[in-house]
Amino acid sequence: MSELEMTLQDYFLVFDNSAAYQDEFKENWSFTSCISCEESWKMFFEQSFDSSLLKIHFSTLPEEIRIKVLKFGISCIICFVQCNFTGPNLDKKIEDFLNGEAFLSIPFTRRLSMNNEDINVNTKFPALLVTAKIIFELCVVDNNINNWWYWRSILIHQEILDELSPTLLSDADRIYKYFQGDPDLNANIKASLDIEVAQLYLLFRHVSKAKEHILSASKLLGVHYNLVGILGKRTKYQEKNIPQLSLKVTLEEKSSSIESIEEDYSINPENIPLNDDVRLDFIEFTEVGEKVKLTTTEQKLFITIVQETLIAKPQDELQGEELQPFLNMILSLKRNTYAVRVVALLLRCKLESKSRRTIERSLGQCEEIINSLKRPDPPPFNRVIDVFGSGMPPIWKIETQYADLLLNMGLVKNALDIYLKINLWEEVIVCYTILKLRHKAAEIIQEQLNEKPSVKLWCLLGDATDDINCYEKAWELSKRRSHRAQRHWGQYLFIRKQFEECIPHFEKSVSINPLQSNVWFRLGYAALQTENWQTAATAYRRYTFLEPDGFEAWNNLAQAYIKIGNKRNAHQAILEALKCNFENWKVWENLLVVSCDISNFSDVIRAYHMLLDLKEKYLNIEVLNVLVYNVCNDVNDVEGQPAQRFLQKTRELLGRVTAIYPGEGYIWELYANLAPAILLRTQRLQRAYRGYTQGAWDKNPSTCQQVLYVCIKLADIVLDNEIDPKDTIVNSIRLNLNSAIAAIKKQDWDETKELVDQVSSHLEKIVQKLKCDDGRIETSSN
Repeated sequence: MSELEMTLQDYFLVFDNSAAYQDEFKENWSFTSCISCEESWKMFFEQSFDSSLLKIHFSTLPEEIRIKVLKFGISCIICFVQCNFTGPNLDKKIEDFLNGEAFLSIPFTRRLSMNNEDINVNTKFPALLVTAKIIFELCVVDNNINNWWYWRSILIHQEILDELSPTLLSDADRIYKYFQGDPDLNANIKASLDIEVAQLYLLFRHVSKAKEHILSASKLLGVHYNLVGILGKRTKYQEKNIPQLSLKVTLEEKSSSIESIEEDYSINPENIPLNDDVRLDFIEFTEVGEKVKLTTTEQKLFITIVQETLIAKPQDELQGEELQPFLNMILSLKRNTYAVRVVALLLRCKLESKSRRTIERSLGQCEEIINSLKRPDPPPFNRVIDVFGSGMPPIWKIETQYADLLLNMGLVKNALDIYLKINLWEEVIVCYTILKLRHKAAEIIQEQLNEKPSVKLWCLLGDATDDINCYEKAWELSKRRSHRAQRHWGQYLFIRKQFEECIPHFEKSVSINPLQSNVWFRLGYAALQTENWQTAATAYRRYTFLEPDGFEAWNNLAQAYIKIGNKRNAHQAILEALKCNFENWKVWENLLVVSCDISNFSDVIRAYHMLLDLKEKYLNIEVLNVLVYNVCNDVNDVEGQPAQRFLQKTRELLGRVTAIYPGEGYIWELYANLAPAILLRTQRLQRAYRGYTQGAWDKNPSTCQQVLYVCIKLADIVLDNEIDPKDTIVNSIRLNLNSAIAAIKKQDWDETKELVDQVSSHLEKIVQKLKCDDGRIETSSN
């Protein structure tokens, strides 16, 4: 490998925790001094940061100079990450340099705006990110290196935006399409690239793409894991060990794996103990296996798995139990890089914020992380390592998580102070509303508007004052291009149940930015309320693409599909809804009915059994009737296969139903159709007869008709089959028919006269058959 090629590979390794390259870069490459060098910025200011001009300029530079420019770009993004993500602040001299007049004269914030949405107001030194993105895209040294650092800049760019950007997602897809894995890179580095790809797709909630790269990274690293139950104790006073969920990890031997760098991990954020009167800090297992040693790349993989699960699966108590073992394993390791440790602790805070026993630890842990961001140790360089592969959020998002915890605990004023500090005006409105000082929120937002009008502030003023004119002003200020203005406008109408009026605003908003999951959901709901089924189906379909774990959305999507007659898609939507909420009997009932409509008999049987499990008693005669008819007549199912293959499972289902409802005559009549033998069929029809003839059955002409139909079936068995007339079953059937005719004739129903005559004719033939046998039976009087 040439000296140049080795240098390029270093650009991957330097931020991938490689001991082989860390020391050299820390000694020979000072990021901050590179940033404060006026010569480095000269060409950018001369070309006014114009991409087209800079592209031409870069193409004329010799390769050695382009490599220096690329290093400058890396320095820019690293310093940007330090002051906005990892802390501490940059040196004061450097901050003064970046706050100079030359930088203030160019609207860098506006250059980072995407889809008419500005970057977060707390973002420091946007010039650094603008410059880095220009260099990575245009100053080409090596396609793979440039593409990968540009990918990282997209990830950081999306993190500092308050809204998901379709333009950035399009850029990411474009870059990834042209990115080719370098065959000279080892499996550890390739796995790191997969993890970073997954991190960006998780930001955009593209779970399927993220999952694909997570699996690829697992394979490259040789990581295998599964959740197992091990006996242990969770509480201090627990006497008996019971099964507890634990994570079992096995690693394949990989000769190319890279060891983590050596550093002092004790200066990372402290893992705050639980200090609960009952619950232990960690589960005490009876079996303590060999502790697995994970490299930082493997730790990032497990962090990404947790993040993917939080997005892809329903958030419930069970999910927290499944994810805790992953985080406990990472936090129990002696060596975590700063970013990995912070993200693992933040994820645990999120899980523990839902329990009264752990919310205090969650609050204290968040506070400790925020304090660590301000401390000088660990050194800035060590903090930046693994930021791109761990999903570490910007500092203001960590502060937001802390404020949210304060608000959940009822500490409204404390939360309000933080929201005001980071200019989170929507939450400020919530806090003032709780404090019954909503007018105060309007005053503060108006002050901000007087200083610098913006679309967002006009929208928030509308929220605070319920003045619809504010949304119109925001829309005009954006030159009719802001999805936020239309979203707030639509929400104003939606809250007031003006569903017909809010739909056009929501549709306009998502046409500008289709990555707004909440808007798609509300659009779908409004369309359902107005019976606009096609719009509802489109809206919920787009929502489920962005939020695949939304149970209610899948269920509503199925409803919309049913209304427009697309029952096969409705069936698939209900199956997805069940993945989110498996024990909701109403969804199982929907699956039962839709499966019946599309002849999916396998799901009909499965759904019916599940309904009996969940409700103990459940009866749907119409569905059972369709199932039995199709199975008995061997009609093709949804797959084009004969329904006869479900005969045994249908018998089992009807057997279970008749056990629960022994007095339902029609169920026994259906069950008789499935009988493999004549005698068994006769017995079930007689059970049907007894079921029908309970109480004052003869007072209802409809029930009388049902009884007569059963009598005809019983008579046919005797007359059409070679049954020994001496068999007691024949005499029993004769008595059934005789009793039915006698009771119904007394009522003299017009509806039953023809059937009575038919049954009477059958009875005479049965009597005649018995006479021919031994002459002992006399004709019954009618």
